[in-house]
Amino acid sequence: MTYDEVVKKFLEKVQVIKSLNPAYRQPGDGSDGTCDCIGLVIGAIRRMGLKWTGIHGTNWAARKEFVELKQITDESQLHVGDVVLKAYDRGNSKWKLPGRYQQGGKYFNGDTKDYYHAGVVTSVHPLNITHMSSKMTVDKKLGQWRFGGRLKILDRAADEGVQPTPSPAPKPIPSTGSEAVVYAENGLPVKLRQYPSRSCRTWDSIPVGTILEVVAPGEEWCQVNCGRRQGWYMMAAFVDVIGDGRGKY
Repeated sequence: MTYDEVVKKFLEKVQVIKSLNPAYRQPGDGSDGTCDCIGLVIGAIRRMGLKWTGIHGTNWAARKEFVELKQITDESQLHVGDVVLKAYDRGNSKWKLPGRYQQGGKYFNGDTKDYYHAGVVTSVHPLNITHMSSKMTVDKKLGQWRFGGRLKILDRAADEGVQPTPSPAPKPIPSTGSEAVVYAENGLPVKLRQYPSRSCRTWDSIPVGTILEVVAPGEEWCQVNCGRRQGWYMMAAFVDVIGDGRGKY
């Protein structure tokens, strides 16, 4: 398999994770409905059937996983399949480089930049940099993407003739077979949450009248599928089961 073929597979898996519209979580790699920036890269590699052997961290990747990490000053330096990075220099108030990468640390290599965000160049003409921040995003301009290059693991897959094989896609969470309608006496949209807790992140606001699949009923919370949102939670008081004779959970 050529490098271009390996990159094509890599980008296909990036797009699969993007299409799942995961929620932001550290560390997440897109396999459980959550993802972070370097997790988008790691998750795509794992879905290819390849193994990420290092730390789940952008700073580790910057120091260990690039064939050559180059400074990027112009879009013409980018290639499809490159991973690009944003970084804070030492002295910046937002610089928070972990000790393992500083002098005396296990992974110190003389570079004291804090590489805080990663993205994947999914297109050059036009420029598309796909990355996971608070949500999956595509940048059309170079902006603050200052460093980038090829990944060693993709080079090895091509050089060693390794045939990346698709990893099994995560299985959809099955429903109970019950459909329900979002219900609220005040008529306002109802919050869909990551976890069964009113203090956790609100993933979306679902309009009254929306049809849901019930994954797991409960006295206080129901786990539901809502469109592409699989296995999220809604308070049971707002879930009205259709035609089961039992009313709301």
